[in-house]
Amino acid sequence: MKFLKKYLVKLLIYNILIFLSFFKSFSQELNAEVIVNSNLVNQTDKQVFNDFQNSVFQFLNSTRFTSKSYSLIQKIDCSFIFTINSYDNNEFNVNLDVNSLRQGFNSSYKSSNFLFRDIGINFKYQSNEPIIYSDSRFTSDLSSLLSFYSKIIIGFDKDSFSENSGINLYKEAKEILDKAFNLSISSTWSSSNNGGRINKYWLIDNLISNNYDILKRINYKYYRNGIDFMVSDKEIALSNIKTTIELFSKIDRYRPNSILKEIFFQSKNDEIYNIFNNDLDIINIEEIKLILNKTAPFYSSKWNKL
Repeated sequence: MKFLKKYLVKLLIYNILIFLSFFKSFSQELNAEVIVNSNLVNQTDKQVFNDFQNSVFQFLNSTRFTSKSYSLIQKIDCSFIFTINSYDNNEFNVNLDVNSLRQGFNSSYKSSNFLFRDIGINFKYQSNEPIIYSDSRFTSDLSSLLSFYSKIIIGFDKDSFSENSGINLYKEAKEILDKAFNLSISSTWSSSNNGGRINKYWLIDNLISNNYDILKRINYKYYRNGIDFMVSDKEIALSNIKTTIELFSKIDRYRPNSILKEIFFQSKNDEIYNIFNNDLDIINIEEIKLILNKTAPFYSSKWNKL
């Protein structure tokens, strides 16, 4: 009888552990790929870079950044690509490319939703040292960096399904930035970093400012009225994407060169080209070329090939 009770207790504990492990895998938000490029660094022993990659991977794929539970199909595919510029005595200087994908409705197609490059980032990392996540306090530059972009990725994803639903995530990212700015010795959290324009400070400033709500609305309309209709009604989807892009011309006079506009076209220029290039018979291509050249002239060489 005692043996049976012990067996049942062990079985119960085992089942609880299995359940908790299962629940954890279905609660966290990100499905992150982590790539570390150390080719620029003259370092004989690469183990620290392997440890760094593994630590970042574990942090991003096991940390829960919101109170919402995500199923496997809801998890956000994203990538964090670190290019190491220099490394000395546990101090890293890196460029970071962050990209997140958004799946179209009733489709396996995945669109680049958020694409951003952060250059000249400084932080310390020591092998086997845990990366600690905290909502309430600054723990390290690395933890703050990963948490900051994770919040933005989740916010962008939410915004693409429901207008302005990511605002609380952006505000939380702003709190991470403010804590890091006050407590970190790194200058990469300041408004003047990278020439005072394309940096974390101005990115989050644009995302939480009402002045740039229309830019977030454009991204929302691009997905909900465009990409999400590509399977059910491609003609409507293309027309809606064209109309959405036209909205940029209405705001360029008073909100020119916004980071959010740059992110939109950095992440979607190839996609927009392919969408229209594959369906030249559905839409007036000369008209869309004119709109694209006016709205995003930096990519004119691409638009003119349509």
